[in-house]
Amino acid sequence: MSSPRLARIASGALVAGGVALLLASGGSAEGWVNSLRCTAQADAQAIDVQLAAAGSPLAGQGATFVREGLANDIDPRVLVAIAAQETMLMTYGPAQQINNPFGLGPGIQFDTPAEAIAMAASTLNRYAGDGLVTLAQIGGRWAPVGASNDPQGLNGGWPAGVSSFFTTLGGDPYRPVQASAQDPAPTCAPAGATAAPAAGYAMMEPQVIPAVTPTDGPGVVVVWGGQAPVAGGSTMADGADPRTGQAAILEGFAFPVAAPKGSPITYQPAGARPVVITSAPGAVVVAPVSGTLRIAKGRAAAAGVGFWVDAPGRDRVGLGPLASYDPGIVEGAKVTSGQPLGRATGSTAILWQRDGVPVAIQPMLAATRPSD
Repeated sequence: MSSPRLARIASGALVAGGVALLLASGGSAEGWVNSLRCTAQADAQAIDVQLAAAGSPLAGQGATFVREGLANDIDPRVLVAIAAQETMLMTYGPAQQINNPFGLGPGIQFDTPAEAIAMAASTLNRYAGDGLVTLAQIGGRWAPVGASNDPQGLNGGWPAGVSSFFTTLGGDPYRPVQASAQDPAPTCAPAGATAAPAAGYAMMEPQVIPAVTPTDGPGVVVVWGGQAPVAGGSTMADGADPRTGQAAILEGFAFPVAAPKGSPITYQPAGARPVVITSAPGAVVVAPVSGTLRIAKGRAAAAGVGFWVDAPGRDRVGLGPLASYDPGIVEGAKVTSGQPLGRATGSTAILWQRDGVPVAIQPMLAATRPSD
């Protein structure tokens, strides 16, 4: 929204899977972050347990999140994710004073947190009526870049931040936030978790690739072996380098998802937009090129890029938020192609820029590891 923001998490931390990717010098993870866990869509009890563990005043509102979310066809977990991004699950003092965990404004005061939850859910439902259904689209209205009330420019990180929390809770940030578009029982949720919403509620069952388990074997890193990529045309959006007129190449490129042998991986061409690689949740994600880690900002963050690997010279490759990160994956860290970075959510976005211009990466992906 264009109204004044109540709070914003420090821009230094990109949080996913209960692990902080400390992408700014001196950043640190707050204790409340580590309370978040993968949860079935309608598991009000699990939401309450996590809110209580976080010391959140929202504890006890799990049933409200589920009821209001499903009544508006909004995944309840995305409401929790927005509250995490906006006010640290309402542990931020000024938000407590007005019972407003979502930054709804200007400075709207509610009698109870339940009223704020209901308004947030209905607001997202109204956005959907305007065609705003993904977190990247929603962020443009909820927390617009360049708003006068955002002098530090933190709104640009809103989609990536909310995406990270939503991923931690078991949602897929690359699908619409509608409950009917999300997996009600992600494979990462505990066995026996409440998966189904109230009786009579229509729910689609999207296909989900099973999660990686230890018995699936180690992840296999696939490095480009020199096979020529096939560009779809002569522009960078087609995967070509205008300087040469040939398909652009990333030397030393490693396919970013190192899945166990035989584990399915799929992806589709996306032109200059990020390609989304679908894999089993929990698959190892590796550095696609050697370089330096940098946090994504602005339009790239709004498009779903969580961080960049800046290669020496002309290229940088961005990846979407992961489910968890390995130790040492911090702002400014040097990584080598094929080095493990963390674990996949099941949907890993990847974007390539050369000289600051997007280059279609699908030809390079296909030359390294053909789509299944």
